[in-house]
Amino acid sequence: MEEAVRALLSSRGVRMELPSEVLEIPEFRFLGIAEKVPEIGISNESAVFVWHVESGMVPISGADFERWCVDAPLGRNWILCERDLPEGFQENVPSGIELVVWPPEKLSRWIGDAVISGELVAGRPMVSEVDDLEPIAEHLPEDKGMIPITPAIVDVDSWLIQSGREGSLTSPILLKARIWKIEGFLTGPEGDRLPSSWEVIEDPWASSLGLREEISENANVMIRMVEPPISKWLSEGALLDRLPSILDKKMQGGSEADEGPVRSIMLEWWRVDTDSLSVSKRMLGIPGWAIDTQGREGVILHGVNGRTFPIDD
Repeated sequence: MEEAVRALLSSRGVRMELPSEVLEIPEFRFLGIAEKVPEIGISNESAVFVWHVESGMVPISGADFERWCVDAPLGRNWILCERDLPEGFQENVPSGIELVVWPPEKLSRWIGDAVISGELVAGRPMVSEVDDLEPIAEHLPEDKGMIPITPAIVDVDSWLIQSGREGSLTSPILLKARIWKIEGFLTGPEGDRLPSSWEVIEDPWASSLGLREEISENANVMIRMVEPPISKWLSEGALLDRLPSILDKKMQGGSEADEGPVRSIMLEWWRVDTDSLSVSKRMLGIPGWAIDTQGREGVILHGVNGRTFPIDD
């Protein structure tokens, strides 16, 4: 996540420089000195020492934090944690150090919201191999490159208010979907064949299939990806059965005479030749949130259509 932190700070105009003497403290990665950090309300004149704690199996120990307190520079320090610090750590901060700590939940939401808003874009999440999770149509090739995501439409804060879930814990996630790349021919009313290609988005959460719209891709941001029920995925045969309703199109006809430039103004149906189609697939992320409300069952919020789904434990 360090690359994501650096990329997001850079995108928000936070410039960091390294001192002449590199600070090395076990478990605490020094990212640099920032001249300003708007996220924590520090003015332009206030330099900030920025630290990152990587994820791990156990929280930071009291001894590790005490070591940081001894070696950390005096002044303003900001620690971005992927692990919990020891309980009561604030009591051990020495005078002369002004410390701001972002715990894992806050750091995760900061990064996740930036991904969902499009400020950062997501690479392959840390999930099991796709073929292990996705037995349907497994003979089809799948692109293992960057994962595109669709833009979010739902504003989670407004949704929480409207649904009576103010104060809920929210965690940005990606809902797993697919992009099918289709190549083949459209056939005209006179038997003419037109080579064509399409990209079709399969959203198993919404049980929808449609031509690809605006999406983005790039970067290497780790964000949890959630699987739909396996039964929601389309098989290759079911996909081919539904493609004509999406890919058939009306186009202007050919010339009215054997010779001459005049073209018919009539629109004619060109039908997709399903026997000519070749298909491949790649993963797609749909933005969403896991919503945890005290006293109510947790739900997954779809970031495009606003529907909710139960969280499977």
